[in-house]
Amino acid sequence: MTRELRTRLLTTLVLMPLFLAVAAVGREFFLGTMLLLAGVGAWEFLTMASLKPIPARRVAGVGLALAFPALLYWSGSSAIFVTLLTAAVVGVAVNQLVTGGARESISAVSVTLFAAVYVGLLFGHFVLVREIAREMPGAPYWTGAAFLAIPLGLTWTNDTAAYAIGKRWGRRRLAPQISPGKSLEGALGALLVTVGVAVPLLWMVDRWVGVFTAADGFALGLLVGVAAPCGDLVESSFKRDAGVKDVSRLIPGHGGVLDRFDSLLFAVPVFYYYVREVVL
Repeated sequence: MTRELRTRLLTTLVLMPLFLAVAAVGREFFLGTMLLLAGVGAWEFLTMASLKPIPARRVAGVGLALAFPALLYWSGSSAIFVTLLTAAVVGVAVNQLVTGGARESISAVSVTLFAAVYVGLLFGHFVLVREIAREMPGAPYWTGAAFLAIPLGLTWTNDTAAYAIGKRWGRRRLAPQISPGKSLEGALGALLVTVGVAVPLLWMVDRWVGVFTAADGFALGLLVGVAAPCGDLVESSFKRDAGVKDVSRLIPGHGGVLDRFDSLLFAVPVFYYYVREVVL
């Protein structure tokens, strides 16, 4: 085992239980954690964008990224999304007008707004899943923590399976210009493993909450199994464009917040909307 892999595993063994403990507590404690992750993640993204260089507005971007999880928590629903997005578009545009004028205004506004939505809105869906008991009359509050553990577990399964299968049987590159280490065999094998784990996992969770079926397990395994690697590849494409290996060195062995949560930023929203529209 290499030193880098050892550091990565030790960091995971410390941070994963800590994150699950925070999710179990929930409420403002979990919200505060999401605000911290969203703020740091937005700063990482805008710092990476500045390497292009693009004159993104970091204060505005981070501020809006923080607003998404906070307002989604206090509203308790994603229905406020249109209001948030409208305010974000107008706010970033006016901020650019006041502080930057016409200088590269198109790129500055676009990147700032995208950072807020990509990081803030997607992290906000962690809050929506954790607070999902609000959308389930009579459900105990811990239901949200149990639900959040599903995309976390399936994403970790997918990532681990893709690495193991790709290392053993990988021959054809999945996206050689973006992430040369990923193979088509690893991605397809990981998808099958994720579906295979999702069905019994949802069956076990259903013993507690009574809302899932075997079909839901298959569907969610398929959805997360596709969304998670897409999230990873999207962030990898940003890093490739900026010419960096990691967005930061905040987390030993993992890089930055975006490096650690890139897959989950796609997987958790997909999970939330499937549960809200199909299961509930």
